[in-house]
Amino acid sequence: MSKAKFSLLVIWMFIFGCQHNSRPTAEALFHYMPNTLKNYDLQKPDAKYFLPYVLEEISGMTYYKPGIIACIQDEDGKVFFYNHKERELENTVRFEGSGDYEGIATDGKKIYVAESNGNIYKFELKSKGKIHKLKKYNTALKKNNDAEGLAYDPITDQLFIACKGDAGIRGEKKKGRAIYRFDLDKKEIKNKAAFNISRDDIKAYLEENKDFEYEANRINFKPSGIALHPINDHFYIIASIGKLLLITDRKGHIKGSMPLDPRLLGQPEGICFAPNGDLFISSEGQGDKGYILKFNMN
Repeated sequence: MSKAKFSLLVIWMFIFGCQHNSRPTAEALFHYMPNTLKNYDLQKPDAKYFLPYVLEEISGMTYYKPGIIACIQDEDGKVFFYNHKERELENTVRFEGSGDYEGIATDGKKIYVAESNGNIYKFELKSKGKIHKLKKYNTALKKNNDAEGLAYDPITDQLFIACKGDAGIRGEKKKGRAIYRFDLDKKEIKNKAAFNISRDDIKAYLEENKDFEYEANRINFKPSGIALHPINDHFYIIASIGKLLLITDRKGHIKGSMPLDPRLLGQPEGICFAPNGDLFISSEGQGDKGYILKFNMN
């Protein structure tokens, strides 16, 4: 083989190898994570749990009890209790009929479910796994807000709701994507959002921490799940549209941005933490079984 042909072969193998094995993708170069928050390797899940077909469209989850993840799917008013240690579905309870259920959270005793139109359900379970003390609250959030994620905050005893749609409520126009608080005492949405995240906010964060300019029109962020980290007290917000995970403090200041590889998480919808900080992210099955990936906290 001539030197010229050999050189061409080496170049071709290098280009093909980079295209085939490059992970994460080039777009991931625009993300930034400070060393203090590099607690997870989202390219290497420590476990993968395939769910029953009834959870093909898993839309939210919360860590309910040791080993038990409470899950919902977006078409039926049921909660599915999945034992990730035994890799089996332990129990299913119905709290409502068909609908579009997107977020679920718990304070350890009561369970809360958010519907995309802003309705909040609250209930407890009896010893035999039956629904007890079911309440439904109509909120200021509406269908156009498209509530997607739900997180419980034990410090303020409030729910945080991540909206994929319009940021404003009661006729107000707001830019970006909003995170609202639901007051569990007054049973109502706070008038002012806890915080908003806009394209400009993400762009400013990236430009502050990278040595090149980032185009705002390349940013696509529509939240699909939110969880409060039990140790560092930061919000972790995932976006299926945009395929990223943002970390913020309680005031909504962005502290980190991580890519979600679509080859690992085809449609990431749910996120939760175990008390020790282990991270769980769920994905719809897209015609196959839904699944949950576990990432151990470093």
